[in-house]
Amino acid sequence: MKKICSPALITVIIALFSLKSNAQSISYYPFNSILSVATNPSNALWADFRLQMNSATSTLNTEVAPMINVAFTRNANFYVGGGVNFGVLGYVVNKDKIVKGFFGSIGTRAYPFEKAQRVGINFELSPYVDRNGESGLLRAWFGVSYNFGRSNN
Repeated sequence: MKKICSPALITVIIALFSLKSNAQSISYYPFNSILSVATNPSNALWADFRLQMNSATSTLNTEVAPMINVAFTRNANFYVGGGVNFGVLGYVVNKDKIVKGFFGSIGTRAYPFEKAQRVGINFELSPYVDRNGESGLLRAWFGVSYNFGRSNN
C-alpha cells in the first residue's frame, strides 16, 4: 500500500497553517544557516517552521515544530517542543525518504533590548535522531529574531 505523504500535500498543509496563523516572528540562526518563520512565540502554544539555507537543493531540509511555552518572564519565554525534519526536495529530486528524522527542543527567546523590545536572542538545545533511530546528535541553535506580534509586558 502506497503512503499518502506527498510533498504537495505537506506544502498545502504548511501554507494553510501559515495563512491561519499569520506568521508573527522571523529568526535567523547564522551558525547553522537556518531561517525560521513562526507563529507568535509569545503565545502559550506556537509553531516554528525552519528552512536550512546552506545546502544544495537536493539536501535542503525543512522542519515543522509545535512549541509550548512553559515559563514567561518580563523579557523572555522558555519553551519545549519537538517536531519532524523533512527532506522535501531530496524526495522530489533523488526519491529519498521524505521524513529524515525527529527532534525535541528546549530553549529560550530573550528580549534584552529596552529600546528594541521586538528584537530577540534565541538559544535552543535540540536532540535529533534519524528516522530509523540508528544515529543522532545534540544540536544547539543560537540566533536573532524579530517578533512582529510580541506583546509588550
